[in-house]
Amino acid sequence: MIIKRAKTQGFCFGVAITVKKAEEAVERLGAGVTTLGHVVHNPQMVASLEAKGLKNAASVDEIDTEAMFVRAHGLPVEVLERAEARGLTIIDATCPMVTKIHVQAEKLRAEGYKIVVVGDPHHPEVKGTLSHVPGAWCITTVEDIDALPRASRVGVVVQSTWNGPGFTDIVRKLSEKYYEVRAINTICTDTKNRQSEVETLSREVDVMVVVGGKTSANTKHLAELAAINGARAYHIEGPDELRAEWFAGIGTAGLMSGASTPGWLVDQVSDRMDELAGNSR
Repeated sequence: MIIKRAKTQGFCFGVAITVKKAEEAVERLGAGVTTLGHVVHNPQMVASLEAKGLKNAASVDEIDTEAMFVRAHGLPVEVLERAEARGLTIIDATCPMVTKIHVQAEKLRAEGYKIVVVGDPHHPEVKGTLSHVPGAWCITTVEDIDALPRASRVGVVVQSTWNGPGFTDIVRKLSEKYYEVRAINTICTDTKNRQSEVETLSREVDVMVVVGGKTSANTKHLAELAAINGARAYHIEGPDELRAEWFAGIGTAGLMSGASTPGWLVDQVSDRMDELAGNSR
């Protein structure tokens, strides 16, 4: 069996920075660091960081360490202010692409635009973005636009990992409703590349294995895209989930990962796929 691996593998740029900062923090402070929510949507990395002493809390008030770690998604402004008021040391590992969205949204608002954020309102990244531009509207579909109030000038940004309905279609519909629309496509390059690659690769293989945390929205979407484009898709978190019957009679299989999946884990999955398919090394 031939295994075709996507070109874009392992951590994305933002997650790589976050994990490095988290490892440096626990090396320096040991059990003196707490994160709000898991640093990455990957159980193996979460377990590794917890073993080194990183703690996890649901709110600032639960933190009993000297430092609070801010993961790649960022945090709402009010949460950061609460941490500062408590005197916590803030270790900010917000992804640069997410920070860019905050900056762009604030700039548009300062120029007089009503802000529209395209994304999942329940996603931590989007919650953070909305906190930077109070009063902004958050939409997820073209149909949501019909319910939006009147405005003359609308400025649009989008969740960096957005995988919902077409951003272009949403902007087009907004342009039909409002006099002036300025849209900034803030979907990160890594997200675009992975989605483009899975669409192409899944047409070339019989089976597609997508490696990443089950809570990772971007990984789930990659598996969905693979299925849509004709491959039998399996979303797994590690090599132990692979089954020999998946590859019985299969000539070509595809392999790719979500943005929060370390490269070494993808290598392990690849090796196990070889074993199950009876490939000789």
